[in-house]
Amino acid sequence: MNPSGVNLNDVWSDIPPVRHWKFKSKDRKANALSTKTLDLVIGMSTVPGDLVIDPFGGSGTTFAVCEKKRRHWMGSEIDYAPEIIDRLESVEIHSRKNDDFVQG
Repeated sequence: MNPSGVNLNDVWSDIPPVRHWKFKSKDRKANALSTKTLDLVIGMSTVPGDLVIDPFGGSGTTFAVCEKKRRHWMGSEIDYAPEIIDRLESVEIHSRKNDDFVQG
């Protein structure tokens, strides 16, 4: 063990390639990333209460992981807002209701 902290390698063998078609569900309407990948990244780079900004919200994976890990988040998306709303309102996560809305 490194006395300065954990050494990370750039190969995570427990997570399938995220961009290859054979590893993606055909039911996805958006290019959803693995929650496992984002759980690791957000967990390593933030602490509860930190703010995570994702300007390319996609299907809302980052937002959902932030909710689960008790991180504040801010994001935007122009294509897949209905999928993001569905994901955040699912029983899988317990999202906080916020009435803030900016229409562009």
